[in-house]
Amino acid sequence: MKRLTVLALALATSLPALADPAAEALGKKLKETMPGLPLTSVTATPVPGIYEVVAGSDVVYMTGDGRYMFQGVLVDFENRKNLTEERLSAIRLDLLKQVKDEDTIIFAPQGEVKHTVTVFTDPSCPYCRKLHNEVPELNKQGVKVRYVLYPRAGLDSPIGKSSVGIMCAKDRKAELDKSLGGQSVSLPACDQHPLAKQIELGVRMGLEGTPFIVTEGGQVIPGYRPAADLVKVLDRIKAGG
Repeated sequence: MKRLTVLALALATSLPALADPAAEALGKKLKETMPGLPLTSVTATPVPGIYEVVAGSDVVYMTGDGRYMFQGVLVDFENRKNLTEERLSAIRLDLLKQVKDEDTIIFAPQGEVKHTVTVFTDPSCPYCRKLHNEVPELNKQGVKVRYVLYPRAGLDSPIGKSSVGIMCAKDRKAELDKSLGGQSVSLPACDQHPLAKQIELGVRMGLEGTPFIVTEGGQVIPGYRPAADLVKVLDRIKAGG
């Protein structure tokens, strides 16, 4: 419930028109009982009497009368589909569209791009540094890496100020290489940088730690993976597995 209220309140959206009368009634009841909670959608699930409620970037399930709510994963075993993850991926994908290439630091293959991942990284994070060491091999395997800087300690922290300096630098790639390589980076700040917005975006995506890897389809691959393992996961996702 904590994630639902904290993250949902971060995204102000309106409840769209609902064709299902029961879903519409549930949506109306939620707006009356939780006026501070902006709803994105209320839709029927394949389970009779159970409705999917999307609030911001959170997905929960409720009974039609609004009495019971539960969080967790809804899986269609017959069709082998994680319905909750499908919805969350769609939400993340929509949020990912807000991240422009010019607001990222890109390490791209010289040849064909087979996969693109967006990586929320903190230059002070040990596993972010380990993942960065894998980037040359990822590039060789056709993986394009878009870095979004996410200083976990906040923009006013030393690493936050360093991250701002990196984004304001003429050669962002070189400065990020230094920082993720363990070197101290002290650069002048500027007013035009996207970090505050991107930190908020990471929270709305459900980021709880770095590195936080998001695929082109909105799926999340949490934590550090060696290049070979990460490519296997990306290939499997792309194949629909």
